[in-house]
This record gives sequence, C-alpha cells and structure tokens, in this order.
Amino acid sequence: MAISIKVDEAVQDWMKKKNRTIITVSLEATGTCCVGGEDVDISYKNPRNNNYMLIQQNSLFIYLAKGLPLRKNELHLSMMGKSVFSSIHIEGIRVH
Repeated sequence: MAISIKVDEAVQDWMKKKNRTIITVSLEATGTCCVGGEDVDISYKNPRNNNYMLIQQNSLFIYLAKGLPLRKNELHLSMMGKSVFSSIHIEGIRVH
C-alpha cells in the first residue's frame, strides 16, 4: 500500500534549523486509572527496531510504525505552536 505524505515547507525549515533529518512516528498507549487510549508519538531518532517503514521525502527520513491506522493512506505534516513551543503536527492517523 502506497502512502502519500505531504510535508509543509515550515516543517522542512524547522527540521533544518534544528539540524534534524529523522522523524519517527508511532502510537503510544496512554491511560489513566479509568480510561486507556492511544496518542501519536513523534521522535527525532532512529527507531529501536525493524517494525517501521521508511519513506524518504526531500532531505527527511520519515519512519512510520508498521500497522499505523491511517485514515486514507495519506499523512500531512505541519507545524503548530509558536517560537520555542513549536512542534510537528500530523494529520491522517486514527487515534482512539
């Protein structure tokens, strides 16, 4: 299955400014005493195992966890927040 990834120019600029080329995306279990769920986890390091597929886009190496529940086989990476509070936002993943 081919996955389409749109990376906003702001993401590429931010990654370049931070001297980063790797984005690793997976789901992380979250929970409280009563309710469990999942949240998107983004890191900027190589994945620790082989359960990831690599997609290279421009100068970025994007690792996606295998089995990531995508909405339409499309992901959109954009920036959110301002200044030191900026971070990458990913649209297209179904999170419970």
